[in-house]
This record gives sequence, structure tokens and C-alpha cells, in this order.
Amino acid sequence: MERVLRENAFAGETHIVTGAGQGIGNQVAAQLALHGAQVVLVDLDAGRLEEAKAEIAKNAAVAPIVAAANVTDEAQVKAAVATALEAGDHINGIVNVAGVTRDARIVKKAYDDFKFVMAVHLHGTFLFMREAAFQCWHPAFKANENKPLDDGVNRFIVNFSSVSARNGNIGQIDYTAAKGAIESATRTAAREFSGYRVRVNAIAPGPVNTPMLAEVGDEGIAMMGRATLVGRIAEPIEMARTVAAIADPLLFGYTSGQVFAANGGMYIA
Repeated sequence: MERVLRENAFAGETHIVTGAGQGIGNQVAAQLALHGAQVVLVDLDAGRLEEAKAEIAKNAAVAPIVAAANVTDEAQVKAAVATALEAGDHINGIVNVAGVTRDARIVKKAYDDFKFVMAVHLHGTFLFMREAAFQCWHPAFKANENKPLDDGVNRFIVNFSSVSARNGNIGQIDYTAAKGAIESATRTAAREFSGYRVRVNAIAPGPVNTPMLAEVGDEGIAMMGRATLVGRIAEPIEMARTVAAIADPLLFGYTSGQVFAANGGMYIA
């Protein structure tokens, strides 16, 4: 795997990545680890996480840590964040990637499926942001006499939205609603966490070559590629490199509360 930032750009930092067992989350974790971060891998499937850990460790300066968790379970999220704190004494970054789909048109959408998709995307994102603040950043802020944490420490959150939050998408009222809500939550968290000096941003990809996208079939994927200005769907590593850049305070240290439209020109705001 090729570095896109300077060597050891995140050395000494602890980053949490959800959905790290496969797809975009896996590549994000690998990129952050490649640049020196102690990465805490979060996913529901413990076996898949162990496989990811072994693969990522081959190019990592510090071996990743596994924290199997259901991102919709409050107790499990609390435990995962505590695991990250035990590993590095401070949480520097969170990348909320975990996601699912249960596609069906509105008239046929089961309420349980709607709630499940919303919970994984939106509730999981909220819980990890809240717990990192509650367990790490807010106590540090209080210890600093409620003054901004101008200590030069890199602190960031990158949440995952989607181009679908703007375009809408037939069969995905839950997914698109959750992604739109994540963008709003990102802006609110950016304001609330400003005193912690946490930069909170989101990335809104277009179609990416992941197991989730494979469910639409080859014809659907080809059609999505043609709908972009670059003429193809993205690879997970491209989203991972974008996240690494946003996480780097030398590149995006003055950017917070923003949504990066990494969609190949599928949607132009």
C-alpha cells in the first residue's frame, strides 16, 4: 500500500474506525495505520476483524486493536471507546463508516428495516461521537478550566454521508434520510466540539466498489459509473486517501463542519 502523506503523519495517535472489517472502512483503517496511527478496528464480525487486523498489521507501524461491537448498542460502543482510551490514553480521531442497506420502495418498506438502517448509520455515528467526547475530550476540556484545548493535539472526526443524501435514491428512504441526518449532525458536532479543538467533517462518496454496491449487479454498477463525470465508480482506497487527507492537520487543520463531495461529479452542488 502506498502512502499519500508524509511518513508517520499520525504517529502517536489513536484512531477509531467503524465498519473496519471490509470495504471502505477496512481501507481507511489500513491508510491511517500505514501513516503511524494506532487504529482501533470496530465491526460486528469479530472473525472478520481478526483477519483485517492481520492484514493491516503487515504495513502498520503499530499493530491495530480489535474492538468488536454493534454500533447501535450503547453499551458496546462505550466499551469500544474505553478500549481505545486504554490503548493510547487519548482518542485523536474517529471515522464513522459502518453502514447497511435494506432496499425496498416506501410502500413495501418494513418499519423494522427502516429503523435498523437508520440506527446503524445515524445512531452509530452519534454514539461514537458522544462517547469520544464524554470519555476523553470533555474531561480534558474541564481539566483545562473550560478553556479551548489549544495544545496542538490533532483531533478529528470524519463521518460518512453519501451522494444519495442530495440526489435521493429509489428504494433507500432510510439510507438517504440517515445520510442527510449525518450531515446535519456533523455540522452540529463541529460547533459543539470546537472548544475541544476537534475538527468534525463528513465525506459524501458517490458509488464505490464495495460488497454493498455489488448487490445492485453489474448492469447497475456500470450505469452508476456512466452517471459520473469521471466515467467510473470509485475504489475504496480512493475514499481512504481522502479521509487520510482530511484527518491530517497540516492539510485540513483549518477545516471543520464541511461535507466533502467525493462523488466523481455525479452531483454538482
